[in-house]
Amino acid sequence: MTFVVASTALGVIILYGEKGIGLAPFLSKFSSVKMVGKKGCVPIIDYKQIEKATGNFKESNILGEGGFGCVYKARLDDNLDVAIKRLNCECQYAEREFENEVELLSKIQHPNVISLLGCSSNEDSRFIVYELMQNGSLETQLHGPSHGSALTWHMRMKIALDTARALKYLHEHCYPSVIHRDLKSSNILLDANFNAKVSDFGLAITDGSQNKNNIKLSGTLGYVAPEYLLDGMPAQLSTISMHMHWSHKLIHE
Repeated sequence: MTFVVASTALGVIILYGEKGIGLAPFLSKFSSVKMVGKKGCVPIIDYKQIEKATGNFKESNILGEGGFGCVYKARLDDNLDVAIKRLNCECQYAEREFENEVELLSKIQHPNVISLLGCSSNEDSRFIVYELMQNGSLETQLHGPSHGSALTWHMRMKIALDTARALKYLHEHCYPSVIHRDLKSSNILLDANFNAKVSDFGLAITDGSQNKNNIKLSGTLGYVAPEYLLDGMPAQLSTISMHMHWSHKLIHE
């Protein structure tokens, strides 16, 4: 595996070649953000800056809510707009999902996978900082106030193809392969040009990391492949089945 050592305002960063590329190009924009350390190769951002960036977690900055917490729109000190996921550590599995997502995304870089920019924590919560996706989730586009009116047939086809490209990368070009396990419309995010990116890797695993005897069934009912429910085996096929399920809805709604 080849690698390059790059010097930035954050210090020396190791950028891995092809199958383990480190952080996204956005990293160079963190010129004035206070770092308090590293988690692997991921910058740890000072919690006070997380608090300031979200307006002290102002309700009007909430982009979405899930089982473990909220995602906020935020602006860092160098006027970089980002999305910050806040995970409540009182929720079961939140800590594990935080560790899992940071570890996996720190090794992934692809145009159709969300970019990890940093992380942070305090006593009660864990925070993951991502690039901001201006057009929100596919679910919001389809079922929000616009009811899909902004999505032309061509856009819908491109979203399905973008997601397929992400899965091909995760399954065939990551080693070991990454299996998402919770691919659904709320986890497909759209940028300013409606390019689609797969997000939320909290439930993802690497191929071979779990076996039939110790696996915990995960994912959203209605999207989970039948062989996963019957067998308990998270194969690449199960994620492809999820993609086919929501792609059919995307094209026909």
